Amino acid sequence: MAGEKYVVATAENSFQIAVRNVLNPCGYSFLGTCSDSVSLIRLIRSYSPDFIVVDFDMNVRELRLTLETVDDEMLCTCIIIGAYKDMEIMNLIDNSRVLSFCTKPLNKDILIHTVEMALINYKRVSQLDRKLKEMTENYETRKLVERAKWILMERNGLNENEAYERMRKKSMDNRMPMKAIAEAIIFTEEIGKKN
Repeated sequence: MAGEKYVVATAENSFQIAVRNVLNPCGYSFLGTCSDSVSLIRLIRSYSPDFIVVDFDMNVRELRLTLETVDDEMLCTCIIIGAYKDMEIMNLIDNSRVLSFCTKPLNKDILIHTVEMALINYKRVSQLDRKLKEMTENYETRKLVERAKWILMERNGLNENEAYERMRKKSMDNRMPMKAIAEAIIFTEEIGKKN
């Protein structure tokens, strides 16, 4: 993959140097480093890295909230570096979409493999998220169109096909999506009921 940009979050300069020494020769671009959670969010929002490498030895409570934000908003993928049996890390990763884990001490091959897999997973999850939003939007549009169609049928004595064709023609004539036409019909009906 290589060419992706990353940020390192750690309180130890030696950790940041070790990560850079592993990732930079592989073609990854280092954007910056930070030592606290607030700076990490600021760097992520400013530079939009493809991934972040986080030393879990930082302030755990603050870091947990930051990583939950990164995961909830799908800001980028995150590789957490920590102790092998740290249950706090495992609980955090267990409920996440974009968090991955790599053990200390750093191993070049394992870190590179973890980064590659995390980036692949992030891409997959992003695509699924987009598809889900699209399907949800389509479903909501269908519900609105059905409701508007029934309003036209009741109000104008049309059958189902005639009501749909009338909405479709209005949509084409006004160059508006069917959803907007359906919302206008529903809104007009609700206003009419109030008066």
